[in-house]
Amino acid sequence: MAGEDEKEKFTQTYAALGIGLVCILIGVPLWWKTTEIYRVQLPYADIHRLAETKIQYSVEIEVISFNSKLTKSLPDIAKSLQTSLTRDKRSSVQPVYQVRVRDANNKETSLWKKSKTLDDLDEAFWELTKLRHSKYTILFLPESSNLRARPQYVGRFGNVIVTVSKEGITDMLQQLVPTIQEVLVREGAVEKSLDAAQGLRTQKPDKESMRWFRSNPGYDVTFTLVNPQPDVLDVQWNIQAGIEGYLKPFLDKLANFSDISVASQVLHYVGLVASPKKDSSEKFHFYTEQDLPRMINPLEAKLGSHASNNPTLNFVVYVPGKASSPVYIRDQNGERVASNSFLSPRWGGILIYNAEARSKAAGPTTVDIDIKHIMEVFLTQMRLLLNIHVQTPNQQVSFAELGKEAITEWELSGWLRCRCVENLATAKASLQSLAQLLDQIVNIVINDDIGREVEDAVRSIEHSEELLAGGHLHDAFIESRNAIVASEKAFFDQSLLELLYFPEDQKFAIYIPLFLPISIPVLTSIVQAVKWLKQHRREKLKSQ
Repeated sequence: MAGEDEKEKFTQTYAALGIGLVCILIGVPLWWKTTEIYRVQLPYADIHRLAETKIQYSVEIEVISFNSKLTKSLPDIAKSLQTSLTRDKRSSVQPVYQVRVRDANNKETSLWKKSKTLDDLDEAFWELTKLRHSKYTILFLPESSNLRARPQYVGRFGNVIVTVSKEGITDMLQQLVPTIQEVLVREGAVEKSLDAAQGLRTQKPDKESMRWFRSNPGYDVTFTLVNPQPDVLDVQWNIQAGIEGYLKPFLDKLANFSDISVASQVLHYVGLVASPKKDSSEKFHFYTEQDLPRMINPLEAKLGSHASNNPTLNFVVYVPGKASSPVYIRDQNGERVASNSFLSPRWGGILIYNAEARSKAAGPTTVDIDIKHIMEVFLTQMRLLLNIHVQTPNQQVSFAELGKEAITEWELSGWLRCRCVENLATAKASLQSLAQLLDQIVNIVINDDIGREVEDAVRSIEHSEELLAGGHLHDAFIESRNAIVASEKAFFDQSLLELLYFPEDQKFAIYIPLFLPISIPVLTSIVQAVKWLKQHRREKLKSQ
């Protein structure tokens, strides 16, 4: 009987130990594996390396001389120009200039002699070379030429034409360097775009960087006609013709680089909250610069909401009522603003339209909007908001007319360069912030989609920087746009928030009620089984 009890006790002991071992060796690892947070391995080393890498962009400068008197001086001109353009900077973005100076060949000389105007010469060289977006040509014309370019003349296609003599070459080169750096290449604007994307707070904000919209794959443009008295004024505007005739050529030029949608609307019985002041002569009313900010917020509430993630550029035409018309805008010196409009940074512009009414026999008075005038004003404001170069002629530089596209080839190149650098800096900052976040909060899920987006962003950044350094500005911009889209998708992926609000203390609150009723009997049985085995062993040793 005692033997059977002992045998049964052995069975119970080994059963308890077996169950305990199964729970510890199989159950605990299985539970740990099935409840662990899935985290794809991200390229943290590559992200850190990209954040430390300085962005470089290549610029090719080719000087073609039609002046035979300068032939012997061309090597010295090349050396002087290369030295002046190359400067050591501590900025995270660095231009790399490649200067080449040579005499014109027979074909180029023939084009020069056939050209009747500077614009003809500019277009002829564009057709001849089909310049890349990162290459600029400077043409040195002799003083004997029928074409005179004084001061420097910047054509629509980015060719700089200069009339120069052998004696004045030194002064001309000193004037040419800032034209290349700040007008064509836009070094300052590129650095500002980089600083804005990196969120640097050490730099004092300037009007330009505070005015333009941040780089985005797309924008929404809305034109709004505000008529406070539709019962009195029958305002007519052919906005469709204005968009097709003036805006569409501009948008077509940017179509490969940005998705811009256009809409229009008319608001009736809506006015400006700020009342205009009356002039002492009582012949007109006016707004001062201090009055303008108070117009935006009340008016913006009436413009409607936009179901889009793209930033919106608002352009408003306001027709004053009969009681207050005409209304003008005065600058800080008390002078009338020629365009009678103002621009609000990162929002849009408002134009106050004072029109002569066309009488009707009965009913409201008809007012015809000069669509050409308002589109010219709004195109100028749109260029400012999108960070396109503002042409300001001075004693050293004159510019060709914009043409129907409202943007020149060299302006497009400068815009692409600024936006490309901004996209790269933004994508790097997003990836770095994401890496820091995921490193600090270990219970955030990192799924395969996030991993792919991060890898795509890293790959696009690397490719874009290679293209930019090689002078392929168009392709570099496309890759930078892909990089910012991928990095933003990864950073704002909704799966990152699934376990963000599930901290460790809450895990214990959930698991303890589940495992405590099971673990206590199992652990107690194991302890009792071990004690019994030890006691049995001691008794066996004593008996021997």
